[in-house]
Amino acid sequence: MHLISSKDDLLFAVQTVQRAVSSKSPLPILSGIKFETADDLLIVTATDLEIGIKCSVKASIIEKGAAVLPAKYISELIRKLPDVPISFQSDPLTESVIIKYGESETNINGFPVEEFPEVALPSRDTGFDIQENIFREAIRQVIFAVGTDENRPLFTGAMLELKNGQMQMVATDTHRLAWRKVNADNCGIIDISVLIPGKTLNELSKIIGRPEKSVQVTITENQVLFATENISFISRLINGKFPPFHQVIPQELLSRVRLKTKELLEATERAALLTTEGSSVIKLDLKDKISVISASTVAGRVYEEISAYYEGEPIKVAFNAQYLSELLRVIGNEEIDIEFAGPLSPGIFRPVGEEDYFSLLLPVRVKEE
Repeated sequence: MHLISSKDDLLFAVQTVQRAVSSKSPLPILSGIKFETADDLLIVTATDLEIGIKCSVKASIIEKGAAVLPAKYISELIRKLPDVPISFQSDPLTESVIIKYGESETNINGFPVEEFPEVALPSRDTGFDIQENIFREAIRQVIFAVGTDENRPLFTGAMLELKNGQMQMVATDTHRLAWRKVNADNCGIIDISVLIPGKTLNELSKIIGRPEKSVQVTITENQVLFATENISFISRLINGKFPPFHQVIPQELLSRVRLKTKELLEATERAALLTTEGSSVIKLDLKDKISVISASTVAGRVYEEISAYYEGEPIKVAFNAQYLSELLRVIGNEEIDIEFAGPLSPGIFRPVGEEDYFSLLLPVRVKEE
């Protein structure tokens, strides 16, 4: 393999696929990044066997071939190279690569190319298109509710469901839940529901987001592929059926409070400063005109008042401070409505005027002072 490319293109490709490099696998080959040529392109690949990412960039191909280099060294080297044309030339006998930049060069020892796992991309039988920025925002608004307990795998992912030309995503860790709905393009008549690992969506959201470009989503029996014009991101799916989340949404609401999202978030974060890991709880006394946010711990007390518009019966409720802060950060609206069926039922958080997003948060039981 012998090619010449720019630092910017090489750095973009390596930093993109590095998200799939395995840092804990006992297989040394999974700590490497594969470089291979195709016509006038350099294709860079990484995988940890759960996810795989391919990224193609333009390059001047002098001799076709492939090489696998340790991600730890090649990514740092490229980042620190001067902004000049960079030459990659591999030696298939020693599996090393000579990297030349200006009058200087570095030789990096690689891995056997044949040991690198094949990252096969599925053909597009079932799928849809969605704008990158819309998809990233949908992920951002639900990913905070994904669980982290590997003993409960169904809750470590988000459900993606496609029906009647609309995509909905739902995530829950049983303490909180987030739901988002958006329109999908080029989906035909598709009715499908799959569970995508939270790690997959989190990493995907970091490499998409352009408003003028779309992501092609392809779904197979046990895999999902997200493809842009130069990136292919493939992931396994979680086996199992997502729990019937509609059953936990309160139907008979007794009260509703409208607040400024920023005011509530800032008051929550200030009150959370005095909470501790074992007592990360803040209290909300919600009523018309003025609502109170407070916290009382061994470190001290916080009392804040913010303006509110209230309908129904006044209510006192306590929430996990971290959970409430994470929820409020992704609302994406200046005002928020919080609805209650009672002090011990989940609070329903809705951006004002937005019908395609809501999140639930279970209250915390606290002793009366």
